[in-house]
Amino acid sequence: MSSLHRVIEVVAEVFETSADELSGEMKFSDDLGATSLDVVTLVWRIEEVFSLGELDEESLKSVETLADLAELVDSRQGDPSEVVEVFDVALAADHAGVGLKATLVEALKADGLNIRDLGPADTTAVDYPDFAERVARFVAEGHAHKGILICGSGVGMSIAANKVPGIRAVLATHTLQAELSRRHNDANVLCLGERLTGPDLAKACVRVFLNTSFDPGDDGRHHRRVRRIHDLEPSDGSS
Repeated sequence: MSSLHRVIEVVAEVFETSADELSGEMKFSDDLGATSLDVVTLVWRIEEVFSLGELDEESLKSVETLADLAELVDSRQGDPSEVVEVFDVALAADHAGVGLKATLVEALKADGLNIRDLGPADTTAVDYPDFAERVARFVAEGHAHKGILICGSGVGMSIAANKVPGIRAVLATHTLQAELSRRHNDANVLCLGERLTGPDLAKACVRVFLNTSFDPGDDGRHHRRVRRIHDLEPSDGSS
């Protein structure tokens, strides 16, 4: 996936429009009617999705079109040909969640999503923090847009994943939790409990989670609060 294609997807998410209606030549101010809040939210999402760190105002002054933004991303990442594949979803479980993971893998593939299964492959006993860390770091490092973790209750996975800087993992047992975790908290990892959530409800939670966009709030309050969560993380990036 090219940087421009991914930038267009992020812009579509922030502006709540279809990516098919966007092109590299479109200007943020003239064609999209971007407000200052839109720009702040977009820059934040671009920094997060591409793991760029903070973009300085001087660099952003030359960005007028979506193509300009993609060029800036490429310049921060190095040679675009070296950019690795980014998956839609990364999944993992422990031995108590392998069955539900298999069900979700099948459902997500049927939905046409590009997924990465980070294990395990069978019900041999494993330690859930190991697999929580796999997905959390995979997402935090920009190799997948979202993560899904499954254990018996979902509790252990959520605790462990949230120890990784940049991760906002949420345990959901209801579709409304999944929706609000994205809309208000910009959660990037969904945790589920195979012993608590049946396959149909789990699939519904996953689809809501993956298809709900973050809403910064009309006054930016949700964006501000998520930033405050980020500020609570160790400044040296240690977990």
